[in-house]
Amino acid sequence: MGMDHSTDGMTLSIVMVTYNAANELARTLTAIRGPAAPHVPHEILVTDNGSTDGAAEVADDILGSSSVKRLGRNTGFGYAVNRTVERATGDYLLLLNPDACPAPGAIDALLAHLLAHPADGIVGGRALTPSGDLDPRSCFGRITPWSLATWATGLSVLGRHSRLLSPESLGGWRRDSVRHVDVISGGFLMVAHRTWSQLNGFDEVYRIYGEDQDLCLRAAAAGHRPSITPKAVVVHAVGASSDNRANRDVLVLTGRATVIRLHLGQLRGYGLFALRFGVALRSAGERLLRRPGRWTAVWRRRVEWAGGWRADTPMPVFTTSGAGVGAG
Repeated sequence: MGMDHSTDGMTLSIVMVTYNAANELARTLTAIRGPAAPHVPHEILVTDNGSTDGAAEVADDILGSSSVKRLGRNTGFGYAVNRTVERATGDYLLLLNPDACPAPGAIDALLAHLLAHPADGIVGGRALTPSGDLDPRSCFGRITPWSLATWATGLSVLGRHSRLLSPESLGGWRRDSVRHVDVISGGFLMVAHRTWSQLNGFDEVYRIYGEDQDLCLRAAAAGHRPSITPKAVVVHAVGASSDNRANRDVLVLTGRATVIRLHLGQLRGYGLFALRFGVALRSAGERLLRRPGRWTAVWRRRVEWAGGWRADTPMPVFTTSGAGVGAG
């Protein structure tokens, strides 16, 4: 993937994938070509996953058609990112979602951290909502037998700010200090091109959600230590990447089931059971209260998510929008 990079002295390639996110894309492209532009030689590459809202045309108008590739259909996030990286010539890669708008200096801060700490391998930043509140989803903990147990029993909901009861959410840490973390969100993630190539990029068995966790876990297994730097801030348009909560849940659970199947080893059977149990418990609670809703709908669709993505899984009809169906 892109092994001929840096032949022209390009330092950074900003990689963006979009799907029906024209407004968010316009805002973010305007920022990274203006006040948030990195102070190193860079290129911006956009791949459109079959948008019907004019997102590809927005990118054409701002960047020029040579920087935009149309795939003509929604191929999934990982596939589209990999195809974009194949065009990249920079020594470093920034994966950036259209709905994650970097603040001035944010991209430079990521690069400075990775240059100072190359062994980290992957670095992310701090996400805020448009109103200035913390959005904790810039990073999270890995899926473990304990995190699955707390989620399946509902303890992670009761103790959502507890490092013990909700380990994947990393407790009450406000992402305001430099720290090694298990997983960096694929919506704002920087990695050396060489490291990306050594890891073979995203595993395309993931259609959406989970590919960033898979990448970071493989990076850690190779000796890297993904990190967060609070100096790199993005404003995340919360909610821009989904228009149906149950549909999004199905996709997220499919990604989680895939991570469990590929990374939990001999405990993957337990992990997949815990995933099903947690949804069944939430669905039972809704029905007990005579308020069947989100989780009841997700439980009824368990055949879609319980086994995770597989190479021969048909591409779902995505209803999400934003980052080329979004990052994991």
